[in-house]
Amino acid sequence: MKKIKFSLAVLFLSTLSFSYAQQRTALNSNGTTSIFTGLNQITNAYNAAVDGDTIYLPGGTFNSFPTIDKRLVIYGAGFHPDSVLVTEKTLINTSITFYQNADSSIIQGLEINGGIYTYNNHKVDHLVIKRCLLQGINITGSLISPCNNVIIEENIILGDVYLSNASYSDLSNNLIEGRVYNGENNAIQNNIFFYDNANNSFYTLNNTDNCFIANNVFFRSSAISVNGGVEYSTFSNNVFAITPTAGTNTWNNNYENIDISTFFVNQTGNVPDFYHDYHLTDPATYVGYDATVVGIFGGLYPFKEGTLPENPHFQTKTIATQTDVNGDLNIQIQVGAQDE
Repeated sequence: MKKIKFSLAVLFLSTLSFSYAQQRTALNSNGTTSIFTGLNQITNAYNAAVDGDTIYLPGGTFNSFPTIDKRLVIYGAGFHPDSVLVTEKTLINTSITFYQNADSSIIQGLEINGGIYTYNNHKVDHLVIKRCLLQGINITGSLISPCNNVIIEENIILGDVYLSNASYSDLSNNLIEGRVYNGENNAIQNNIFFYDNANNSFYTLNNTDNCFIANNVFFRSSAISVNGGVEYSTFSNNVFAITPTAGTNTWNNNYENIDISTFFVNQTGNVPDFYHDYHLTDPATYVGYDATVVGIFGGLYPFKEGTLPENPHFQTKTIATQTDVNGDLNIQIQVGAQDE
């Protein structure tokens, strides 16, 4: 309860900032709240933060972002148009990079006009990338010092995902426009892969060896090359528009030659869309290995519609344009607590 009360206070300050045309970033450090303003507010909040702190970013556009080399939780206001009518979306106009001291960091609720990276061969364990809209993800390296237990879930990813330095990690319940490259001993579950290309040299999954690949939906319809260079992985309960080549992989209970055009309640094209409905038209038929539905609404991390981060969220805001006869400013705000 204390956490929710604090978050409401921070969000209240962020919301008020819009009435005065000034953004505010809040830092929660050991129960104390500090507010930062100006062009460098995110960098200043980061510089003041220590391991374990939480940074709350307001809606608005930010053209720079610090390299993360501390254990932090960073919340944005979200990015879905229907969810940020009060706060505006939090847009980061650059990429974000994590260094080796950022173990167990969490980032949520951002639209990133770039990608998320880990620095080359830096070991960043237990990193969580959740409910963000971004251009791509690159866990960079060669498994010399792998990033373990990275969780990438419930994101909209408009580019490629490189897991070159990821091991024992989880790519789950994402909408992915691009392809996945490399990595070993990872779980790739309950994603929707929109990628479709007639060239057999361009694979949807590339060299993802010894992985557990389950409950995904693959749009690829014009070539047989869903997986290229993938060895000793297990494919279970995935939905394919074609019949892929199994190769050296284990093949269990997959659904093949499925008409993707009628598979979802409302979906067209090969690009993720805020207003498409990715629920299944026949959920009783397409069951995953874990008895949940295939696709983004099944598995351990069902996709949250509206993609709001876990902190409390403003639903409505009314601020009077002037004070009353007593000098008071009438403010009415409705806030919804997030249970997950």
